[in-house]
Amino acid sequence: MRIRQIGPSDPLFDAWAQVFMTVGHEQWGKHTTAYPADELRAMWGKESETRHAFVAVEGEASCDDDAVGGAADIQDDGVDTAAGVVGAAELVLPRRDNTHLAFLHLDVPAPARRRGVGSALLSAAEEIMQDEGRTTVLVETQTPVGQPDAAGAFLAARGFAQAQTCVRNAQRLPVSDAVAAQMRAALAFDDEYVVETAVDDLPSQWLEERARLGAMMSTDTPLGDVAIEPETWDAARVRELFDTARAQGRRVVEAVAWHRPTGQMAAFTHVSVPAETPWIAYQDDTLVEAAHRGRRLGYRVKAAVSLLLPQVAPGVEVQRTWNDETNTHMLRINSELGYEREGTMIEWQKRLA
Repeated sequence: MRIRQIGPSDPLFDAWAQVFMTVGHEQWGKHTTAYPADELRAMWGKESETRHAFVAVEGEASCDDDAVGGAADIQDDGVDTAAGVVGAAELVLPRRDNTHLAFLHLDVPAPARRRGVGSALLSAAEEIMQDEGRTTVLVETQTPVGQPDAAGAFLAARGFAQAQTCVRNAQRLPVSDAVAAQMRAALAFDDEYVVETAVDDLPSQWLEERARLGAMMSTDTPLGDVAIEPETWDAARVRELFDTARAQGRRVVEAVAWHRPTGQMAAFTHVSVPAETPWIAYQDDTLVEAAHRGRRLGYRVKAAVSLLLPQVAPGVEVQRTWNDETNTHMLRINSELGYEREGTMIEWQKRLA
């Protein structure tokens, strides 16, 4: 077995991406959150971060195009019989802020486990982290309700500690008539706030306020023991977020709440729908500024998206969200909106020597 570092134009890139899909399907079936190859390829080249991809290859197979093939050559057991791909890792290094951090995604399909593949991939990634001067690495694991966290056990044995536990919830769409009526009543409530929505892009006049709230995601939300520093957001970073989604082929829906007396944005939620898995919507971020909490704004912006999604993306069956287990207020809102728990996400953290 050897570990290779590859890029988005490498013939092994699709086989590398398929490893994440395979492991996701092992756990979640069609509701995996793994990104397909084209979406991962579109995420490379962003100014705000650097990405590194590592693939574990077994055997003596050639890496020429004729020997590798594409996703169609990858078998159900997750091993590419042409290329001998038995594991994959992706390392993301922030460049604008949090330059002490590294975000790692590492997966090994079930048939290739307990053979040192994961350890070899982790060692290769940690070497890059140390060369880049990173001092902390974060890895997420997600497990369905009632299942053990096998990946977490692997990480714990290699010096990682649990830094944050989140609840993974899902809302079935379209919502029931009763829930929809409650949502519309909340949105019609006449007070000093107004909720507006945008699809696939934001009006230019929204960008500065949206950037201001985007920065608060790293300071005003529960983060457990994760060693994250305040993020730097501006209009360009918000635009990059939407440009990346467009390159991935995703539909995006945002709902924001404006405070009429001041003209400030008081809350937002951001939801995206992948082209290759159009039955899943991801509620990526939701935030209500501290000064405006207690006015049902979180409920209202989420309700606005839930009502709009079936029109924008009619194939969506489920909307998925993650919240820190201590964020009881947002979890209660999710319950009112019809969300149900389907799993747990744990953020594992390791300090590098």
